[in-house]
This record gives sequence, structure tokens and C-alpha cells, in this order.
Amino acid sequence: MKKFKTASIAVVLFCSFTTLNAQTEKGTFLLGGETKLNFSSVSSKFESDDVNEDLGKITTLEFSPQIGFFVIDGLALGMELPIMYSLEKSENEDKYTSTSLAFTPFIRYYFGKGKIKPYLHGDVGFGNLKMKYEDNLSGTTSENAASLFLYEMGGGLAIFLNDKVSLDIGIAYASQSLTPKDDNVNNSKIITSGFEAGIGIVFML
Repeated sequence: MKKFKTASIAVVLFCSFTTLNAQTEKGTFLLGGETKLNFSSVSSKFESDDVNEDLGKITTLEFSPQIGFFVIDGLALGMELPIMYSLEKSENEDKYTSTSLAFTPFIRYYFGKGKIKPYLHGDVGFGNLKMKYEDNLSGTTSENAASLFLYEMGGGLAIFLNDKVSLDIGIAYASQSLTPKDDNVNNSKIITSGFEAGIGIVFML
């Protein structure tokens, strides 16, 4: 009887291990969505041929739908569609807002075979952005468009709630460069960079 119980436990453990290992195995699809909040460590500056100027702190909300495919066990290649909304307020209550959509191919690698898997993630891509400026003193507004280049490098923990769903908690260094599309005779651009934290749900199919 004791041997039977021991054998049963071994079978259960083997099945559990096999299921966990299958979560990130070759041939599995990755579908996910991540929400991010850039904290006060994010800084922004303006660069041109004429002047360089710090612009202050920016709060950014981002949602990034993603789809990927595991080409080998643990290694997924795919793409993200970062959708971003940004708000900056100056000392005199002037407001800068922006919305953007980008396309960023990514690479992600999961370590280990347990229910909690550390991972590394990196992506780089291009997109478009619309900016709006509201002058608090005069009440006037102006709008501009810009091209977008961005990249991100980081990692985190994937906590598997079952064999198909994981809760991903990550941190990364991210940077984006905005280049105005109209009347940019002095080669101006805005560079935003810093650390950001994110949380998301990922499905393995």
C-alpha cells in the first residue's frame, strides 16, 4: 500500500512537471496585454541644433496588446502594439497631451520550469504620435504630429495561475524619440527615457 501511494505521488508530480514545462514549449502561441505606468523617474528633454532644454517630468499610461510564438522552448518572438497616452503639466498649468500607436517586434525568454518563471524581454519599433498643447494663459491650443522611435529592455516574473494563464510583473528601461513631421528645419526631437513598471495577463495557447 505504501509503495502504491509513493508511485501515485510520483505520477502526479511528473504530470504537474510536464504541464508546467508545456506552458512555454516550442510551438505554443503567446497572447497578452500589458498596462504600464511611468513613474517620476522618467525625464524629458528637448534637443535641436540651436538649444537643449529639460522639459520636466511626464506621466504616461500605456496598453500593449501582444502576440508571439515560441520558436524553441522558453524563447518567444512576436510583436506588440503599444498604445500610449501622455500628460505633462508646467508650473503655470499649461498642458501637453499626446496619443500614439506603434509597432514593436519583441523577443522574450522564460527561465525555469516551475509556476513562477523569471523572464527577460526586449523590443524596438516605430510609430506615429499626435501632440496637443493648451496654453492656460491665452486659452489657445495647437496640434502637431511626429514620428516615433522606441525601445525597451527589461524583465520580470511570470506567475502562472494555471497551465494557460500567467500574471506578468515586470520592470524595464524604456526610451522613445519623437521627431516632428512638419517644419522641422533645425532637426529637433524630444527624447523621453527612464524606468517603468508594468503588469499584464498572458495566455499560452
